[in-house]
Amino acid sequence: MRKIKKRGLGIYMQNVLYKQVYLHFHNIGNNVAELLNEKIAHEFEGKCIEEGYIKPSSIRLLTFSAGEIRGGNVIFTISFECLICRPVEGQRFKCIVKNITKAGIRAETNEEPSPVVVFIARDHHHNVQTFHNLKENDTINVRVIGIRYELNDKYISVIAEYIEPRKIKMIKKPRVKIILEKDA
Repeated sequence: MRKIKKRGLGIYMQNVLYKQVYLHFHNIGNNVAELLNEKIAHEFEGKCIEEGYIKPSSIRLLTFSAGEIRGGNVIFTISFECLICRPVEGQRFKCIVKNITKAGIRAETNEEPSPVVVFIARDHHHNVQTFHNLKENDTINVRVIGIRYELNDKYISVIAEYIEPRKIKMIKKPRVKIILEKDA
């Protein structure tokens, strides 16, 4: 029996986060869970937080505490599940070439909006012929060298290196001849 490998979430990882959320006292009513969902979606989705970039429409509220009143606000400690992108050094993924300059290549993932903008320096690949043959909209594989982002950025900047496609070698197997002998 052959195992079928389940497809992952791509560049994203599923995570559970714990945060404190402030709601104004006048907004509190019967729909606290709905208000908290809207608040965390507005505050965190589609931007970078400490943990990385949160994919839009991926947040799901799990639990929230009883509110604590401070001044005119009510503070809730919440836990929510979301998809986070935070590439690590050595991670490989596919991306699409968006722009080619003398300095190198700018690429993005095949998602809208792309959680990462990948920069590949031409200086690192001066002797790689397949790198020089790349065109815009080509799909390439890259390996992460480093990342940079600040809070509330709309994407993570990634410095990466181009991974050449593997050349498939055809190995010719010798044919086995079967000779049947008859008894005389």
